[in-house]
Amino acid sequence: MKTNTTLFICLFISSLVWAQEKTKTNKILFEPGNIATKYVEYGATFTLDHTEVYFARSMQEWGKGDMKSSIHHSFFDGEKWSPPQIASFSGTYDDSDPYITDDGKTIYFISKRPSLENTISSDIWTVKRTSDNSWTEPERMPNPINSEKSEYSPRVDIRGNLYFASNRSGGYGQGDLYVAQNNGKGQLNAPINMGNVINSTTGEWNLEINSNGNILIFEASQRKENVSSYGDLYISFKRNNTWSIPQNITELNTSGSDLCPFLTDDLKMLYFTSSDSLKSTNTNIYVTDFVPILEKYQKRALNH
Repeated sequence: MKTNTTLFICLFISSLVWAQEKTKTNKILFEPGNIATKYVEYGATFTLDHTEVYFARSMQEWGKGDMKSSIHHSFFDGEKWSPPQIASFSGTYDDSDPYITDDGKTIYFISKRPSLENTISSDIWTVKRTSDNSWTEPERMPNPINSEKSEYSPRVDIRGNLYFASNRSGGYGQGDLYVAQNNGKGQLNAPINMGNVINSTTGEWNLEINSNGNILIFEASQRKENVSSYGDLYISFKRNNTWSIPQNITELNTSGSDLCPFLTDDLKMLYFTSSDSLKSTNTNIYVTDFVPILEKYQKRALNH
């Protein structure tokens, strides 16, 4: 009996270790050789039916100073993804962080293109889909959504609230997360800082919010919990109008940069970007099963 019990415990531990290892490595390159290449790809966003993807690509090296990117897109025909092409509204200026709304009619993105405000910084711009399935000319979102500083990773929830990151003055650290509430009349209120439960004295950057606005995943740099000071993915849950203490998603984070999360609407899959190691000069887009991650960190979520 003792032998059987010991054998059972050994098998249980072995299976547990195997499961943990499997979870840690359960990330798959998205479209290797087509979308995931030797170049820098990051920030994927998909239409609700998963037949279109938009993402940023740069031919320069990751982490080597200023990097110019263009937004690319690819289409799924039911069998394969098409070779990516530069989007009609991109290719001239430094564009990145695309986000397509659930209705597929609007793309928010970041650009350093000139504007009437005459400040060249990373600002949030939009394009609208036309009746012939093309895109309108980009329009810069007004201040105070944008600022004289940089804005990053715009996202919209089902209520039309706009979330984004910015290094504008008045925050807690190098960069903070903000939300501009929809006033119910199709207009956005002035952005407000998401508070010091989410934000810290270091940096909070690229983010994802689910449609219901109660699951937040974001990149944070230089936190003491980080695997890498250059950026780890964290998750927080909104309960009774309060965000839980952000938790490091240890299964996914590496010694390099881990950033640009994107959740499918059914919360089954998580896409994200990773450089995998500090010495890497490129990044790739990965996909992983989000269900075990969601279950694990929901159970562990604590309020401040």
